[in-house]
Amino acid sequence: YEIQASDWSSDVCSSDLTVITLFLAVLALAACSNASSSKKETSSDSSQLSSKPKIKGFSYYGDVPKNPKKVVNFAYSYTGYLLKLGIKVSSYSLDLEKDSPAFGDQLKKAKQLTSDDTEAIAAQEPDLIIAFSTDKNLDKLKKIAPVLVIEYASSNYLDMMTHLGKVFGKEDQAQKWLSSWKAKVAKAKKDLSSQLSAQTTFTVMDFYDKNIFLYGNNWGRGGELIYDSLGYKAPEKVQTDVIDKDGWFGVSQEVIGDYIGDYAVVNVNQSTKEAAASLKESDVWKNIPAVQKGQVLEVDYNLFYFSDPMSLDKQLPAFVKAVKKANQ
Repeated sequence: YEIQASDWSSDVCSSDLTVITLFLAVLALAACSNASSSKKETSSDSSQLSSKPKIKGFSYYGDVPKNPKKVVNFAYSYTGYLLKLGIKVSSYSLDLEKDSPAFGDQLKKAKQLTSDDTEAIAAQEPDLIIAFSTDKNLDKLKKIAPVLVIEYASSNYLDMMTHLGKVFGKEDQAQKWLSSWKAKVAKAKKDLSSQLSAQTTFTVMDFYDKNIFLYGNNWGRGGELIYDSLGYKAPEKVQTDVIDKDGWFGVSQEVIGDYIGDYAVVNVNQSTKEAAASLKESDVWKNIPAVQKGQVLEVDYNLFYFSDPMSLDKQLPAFVKAVKKANQ
């Protein structure tokens, strides 16, 4: 069998062409694969803002779901808002959330986590993580799931209900509660009008590591309820040193009398009862006019710590009851 030169040349050219074509096809596929991979990596690492409503203090990273089924929440101030809106909170970060009488058993099956527990967070497979803007682990959290970042105190406690309602498409539920709250407050003010004048002053306080702290209208402990919703005033020194400055202020036992108004609202729980007892036994405390008149309202720290809708709904009747008891 003879191979003609022309046939050999033709076959070789054809073979070379086939090899070259295959080689170019492989290169093209590899390039497409690399481009796709690069695009995917860029997309996952870029933390682009989602098309959620523009709200001051809110940032959205990843595809934040409208109806999340499992939320890992580190922005503990907003747990009660989420629960009130029907958002399932699968984890929490503070014992105060778990122990709050306002939340009942809604966190009973939830898992306690901190934002440092990245492996445990990933194991939860959340479809949304919520965190404060000051959280040091934000970059790690963004790699696990979409993240809603909230700047604390970027809006007041009532506006926050409206904002979260917008984010999750639950504006009607948010407005329904706000209307209900307005009516409850009006009724309570009328109920208290025979006990308190519009000029009555209150001092809101608690204890931390045996130290005394005072609070304004944006740090919980009943401040939002008393100063904002009900409209009672703070004594001048509290207004100057607390409300007009950082919103909280530490004072010594020796000068506490300078800050107590007509009434003192003292937040106490199991861990601070000894510090509270120590203050009660001091001569400084016993000589304060409000104390001598029996106008000290000792309230449950676990209930009054937050200022979310669920907490406020229970704080209001507790406050009214405490005022009436002090004036019997």
